[in-house]
Amino acid sequence: MEIGVDIIELKRIEGAYSRYGRKFLERFLTQPEIALCLAKPSIVASIAGRFAAKEAVVKALGTGISGGVFWKSFEVLNDSRGRPYVRVLDSACFPPACIIKISIAHDRHSAVATALLNLGNLGDET
Repeated sequence: MEIGVDIIELKRIEGAYSRYGRKFLERFLTQPEIALCLAKPSIVASIAGRFAAKEAVVKALGTGISGGVFWKSFEVLNDSRGRPYVRVLDSACFPPACIIKISIAHDRHSAVATALLNLGNLGDET
């Protein structure tokens, strides 16, 4: 098991989104992620939550955004109940049978996300 966490100020995301608009979103979000964010009542919080979730996932992987893992190697979507989940788009970036669980929260000032990766038998878990 590996864990990653990230927190980001909403003002940081709001500033970049106000300045660059959709171009900013297209740097790190897939089209389905963009559509989800733009449909939310709090667009900036949704963008920030997805950004934090992606950062948390790559921290749990131990790669960061590099080492063959890119912003669009996976996406953060919501199931029918609104619960966030990760859909892997480039399986070469993740260990086989890797299970990814995420949680996202935000308040008026920040968004935070946690990612838990079950790497199967690859780790040295006890």
